[in-house]
Parts: sequence; structure tokens; C-alpha cells
Amino acid sequence: MAKFITGKELTDEVYEIIHKAKKQLLIVSPYIKLDDYFKDALFKEHKKNSELHIIIAFGKNEKNPQLSLKKGDLNYFKDFPNISIVYIPKLHAKYYANEKKGIITSINLYDYSFTNNVEFGVLSESSLFGGSDIDKEAWNETMTILRHNHTVFIRRPNYKKKFLGKDYLGSDTKLDLTEELLKGDLKTKRSVFEFMDETYLNESINSERISREEFEKQNDSTKNVPTKFKAKGKLLSATNLGKIKNKTFDEVIETMVSKNYLLDKKTITVHGSALGIQYKKNAKGNKWIVYPESLAEIL
Repeated sequence: MAKFITGKELTDEVYEIIHKAKKQLLIVSPYIKLDDYFKDALFKEHKKNSELHIIIAFGKNEKNPQLSLKKGDLNYFKDFPNISIVYIPKLHAKYYANEKKGIITSINLYDYSFTNNVEFGVLSESSLFGGSDIDKEAWNETMTILRHNHTVFIRRPNYKKKFLGKDYLGSDTKLDLTEELLKGDLKTKRSVFEFMDETYLNESINSERISREEFEKQNDSTKNVPTKFKAKGKLLSATNLGKIKNKTFDEVIETMVSKNYLLDKKTITVHGSALGIQYKKNAKGNKWIVYPESLAEIL
């Protein structure tokens, strides 16, 4: 279901998306400025939830990024246990989403905007029958944009597994390019997907109908499916499979295509299915490809 909203209904829905996030929170806003309400009423409890992955994407002002996100607010976000911060120089879009709702809107995460501006938005909600197509498209497009822009900060939690559950042991900073960013001289480019687990997409998978011609082409080759590589070990994303042999996501895909295990980065061939390559689906209804760990042998 998609709904046009404005005024107090819009600001309240954005507040709710932030406050009620449990597993994932995506904030895309060129300009970010937090007042005490954001910090003490909306985000505060999230500092205690290591299982909530927050992605902050902001942009504009390449020579002086503090005009878009001040150092104080940047440092505030850096203190969260499970967070990714991405800088997108050309960003003008605004989008807020958690595991249940998403809003495509005109409003920045800026205290003044929430109390003074006239803003519009389109709210999409998930249901028992699946998420809104609008929200899925917005989420997938955002994932693509994130992949090709500048990750400036990553912090991830550590856990000790127990028989029933796990204990949180604290978080480690995996990447910190914020000083480079604040100097207006951001040269290092790292993809946020280097630091993602399989809860998030490595690449959105289209669910389009395969053509009869392509189906027949794949079936013609099934008699020669190799048996050397069986589905052994856990299922890994392309990024995590590549890490075993120090290969990038693109190098993994190139190898799988050359072996006729994938048609392209979004489509598994019959060969690939026979080897245990499969699609995985997250709570938002999006799919990505996972590979048996044993396939690292061919990289």
C-alpha cells in the first residue's frame, strides 16, 4: 500500500520509522542536523541494540561536507554499535526505511525542516502479502547507489555464541575515513558492501520471466553439468565467497559467468543450480545469490 502524506502526518511517520526500527534502518538525506528530540527521543535506544544495522547516507558540499553533516552529529552516529555511513556527492533524494515501512519524501533529516517547511512524501508499508513495489524499488535503487559511492565509516558488533542465543561483546571500527572526509579531500573509495553480511543485498535480483529461448539454451547444456564441485559448506554471498581467495565481488561474478554457472550477476543457470547456487530472500522481499563455500576452489 502506498499513501501520499504531508504535514504532521509526514513528520510523525518519519519519526516512527526511526524509532521503531529493530533490524534495519536506512536514512538517505543530503543534509542532516539533529536536535535533542532526535538524539534523546528517537535514536537513544538504538545505541543499545547491536542487532540494528543503521545506514546513514548524506551528500552535497564536497569541499566542506560539514555544511551537510556537522562533525558533532557525525561523531554522534559513530558511537552506534552497528552502523555504516556513506557519502554521496550528488545526493538530492530523501528516503527513510526500516523493516516494515519506507517513505520517499522531500524532507531532510534536519531539525528545521521538521518544524518549519512544507514537505510531501509517499509512505509504503509491508503487509502479510509482501512489501510495496514502490518501497522495494526505492530500496533496491538505494542499494545500487550505495555500492558506487564513498563509505566513510563502518562499525560492527562482535558476539559470543551460546547454546541459546549470543552475548554482545562490544563493537569494532572497521573503517574510518571521516578525517579525510571533513578535510574535503576524500580520495579513498570503499564500497559499503565490503562490510555487509547477507542480511543486506549484494545485488538486487530481478524476478522477470526468463525467455523461452534462454530457457532452452540453458537446458541444452544440462547434460554436461560438472560434478567436481558439490554443495559443501555454508552458503555465502559473492562478496564473502571472494574474501576466501581475496577476490572482489566483480571477479567472483566474472568467474561464475565464465563457468556458465551464472548468466549474469542476477541470473543463475541450470549448471549453477545443479551445483547448489541459489537465491536468498530477505524480510523486504528482495533476493540475492548465495554460493556453496566449496566454490571458492574455482576462484
